[in-house]
Amino acid sequence: MGSYPRIMDSNNNTYELFGPVNLFWSTRYDKAMTLFLTCLKDFAEFANSKDQENNIPPEKRFKLPYKIENDKVENYSITQSFNKQENWTKALKYTLCNLKWALYWFVGNTNFQPLSAITPAEVPAVGSLYTKRGPDSKSVARNSSKP
Repeated sequence: MGSYPRIMDSNNNTYELFGPVNLFWSTRYDKAMTLFLTCLKDFAEFANSKDQENNIPPEKRFKLPYKIENDKVENYSITQSFNKQENWTKALKYTLCNLKWALYWFVGNTNFQPLSAITPAEVPAVGSLYTKRGPDSKSVARNSSKP
């Protein structure tokens, strides 16, 4: 959604994920952060179900280290309105830790490769970056003609 991060709910209402102007009346920002937590929790449930499909033992299945419940992460509210700065900061810290776990699971369980690990010859012209292609005939010919 451009240079300014936003999130959309099921009713197509858009909420800004960038900083509120007023600390006490930041309800749209608070709603956006709550929706973001919902997305993170949904991803965790998806990852857990994928681990279950792959017959991963229950104790090794994906689970977020910090519990998400509505607008709270480990009982600290992610909303900024009428919240103590220390509690809000802890909620953000725990959210980032949960995101880090989600990222590790994603990278470890897909054939995703960061763009920095892909050489230009491997990047497909059309389609997904997740499927790795062999070198095309032009790049092989170009590389083989060099002494």
